[in-house]
Amino acid sequence: MPIIWNAVRRMTAPVTRLLVPTATTVLLCSFSLYGRSPPYVEAFVEGGGSFITGHSGAIPLVCIPENPTCGTEPVNGSFSKTGRIFAGLRVRATRRHAFEFGYSFSPNRLRVTEVSSSRDIGPGYNRVHNVNFNYVAYLLGRGPLQPFVTAGLGVNRFTQTDFTNGNQIGYNFGWGADISVVRGLAVRLELRDFLAAQPAPIRGTSHNVVPSAGVVIRFK
Repeated sequence: MPIIWNAVRRMTAPVTRLLVPTATTVLLCSFSLYGRSPPYVEAFVEGGGSFITGHSGAIPLVCIPENPTCGTEPVNGSFSKTGRIFAGLRVRATRRHAFEFGYSFSPNRLRVTEVSSSRDIGPGYNRVHNVNFNYVAYLLGRGPLQPFVTAGLGVNRFTQTDFTNGNQIGYNFGWGADISVVRGLAVRLELRDFLAAQPAPIRGTSHNVVPSAGVVIRFK
């Protein structure tokens, strides 16, 4: 066994002598990337999924002589899962505090069905727009890995010919992390929940859960 162990050590020694200094250099360079002092501005572009919760509601019935009171028909609303684009600017005021302005878009298909017959009466194609202003708190002031939590408000809009909620106040919260790649460039991973009113005639609050990944470019 000692003979085998010595042979393995001799074979791996050159690789070890190369990898250890290289790994140390990469780690130190990564720390120096985020060692620059704020303030600075970041531009980001992200892509991911969009998962919106649906709810129930009701639509008015057409008045006819046989039914002068009209009334309403219960309906259910649901959204398709789709991709989502998210872009914006983030101002890093200090090492731990930042402010973000962003815009996101997803073409979730809205489906509205009658509860009694399951008949599809939905409008089909739908666009979801969101403009947000957020506060961002970084959990670590330095290092190549920068985890953060964020929350904010903005304007949300479901856009379609027949069903819309107009411009509604929306809220969002989430968490994520920036991972340095090279100087001035990082990868961002995050998960957010965008909340807003459902498009009429659906009632309640929609939750748009958005996992995403993207690129961050920093301007000093």
